[in-house]
Amino acid sequence: MPRKCIVEVILSKEQKEILDELGARLGTSESETLRMALMDYAKELSLIRERVQRIGIRFLRRQG
Repeated sequence: MPRKCIVEVILSKEQKEILDELGARLGTSESETLRMALMDYAKELSLIRERVQRIGIRFLRRQG
């Protein structure tokens, strides 16, 4: 299982209220809500696909 990292996030009062509202609507913790938002944003920017491709290329180079 991959190790987890702890990240501290500083939010404005308004951002905290939005986070609380999102968490309440989704029925998730603050941590889970932020994680889901981050991953959704990364998907929108195609960062997930790019990262997987880079890892695949590194793997292939080691094999070759």
